[in-house]
Amino acid sequence: MFLGGGLTPVRCLGESMRPALEPGDFLLMTSGAPPAENARGAIVCFRDPRSASGRFLLKRVIGLPGESIRASNAVFINGRLQEEPYVATTNLSSHVQARGVNQISAGTYFVMGDNRLESTDSRMFGAIAASEIIGTIKFRYWPFSRIGRL
Repeated sequence: MFLGGGLTPVRCLGESMRPALEPGDFLLMTSGAPPAENARGAIVCFRDPRSASGRFLLKRVIGLPGESIRASNAVFINGRLQEEPYVATTNLSSHVQARGVNQISAGTYFVMGDNRLESTDSRMFGAIAASEIIGTIKFRYWPFSRIGRL
């Protein structure tokens, strides 16, 4: 269902984006991928590339096209440690670490959940194509106690 102004309501179901998003949060998203220059840190919606049922995932854009990324107890972009104040924990599970340095291809984004221990993301399925991004999360409208821009 699309609302006026190109906004679509979305509901967060999983725990992979805690603490930014909680299960049961109601959100509004704009259509399509964010512009590359504004993409880092954006929360995007896309179809799970591993799921035949086509379930949707919400993840944060961490790496941009052309960058190199390494995730090993911290995230390094082009060799520089990234500050990630939105991350639930700095303890990354060894079974989901991106192996070595990964080069992000043109037209793709490396996405991760904020709750790194509970997230299935680009560390498992690789970068996602910008064309696969359905929308960008912009606003939480429920619960009222957490209403606001994202």
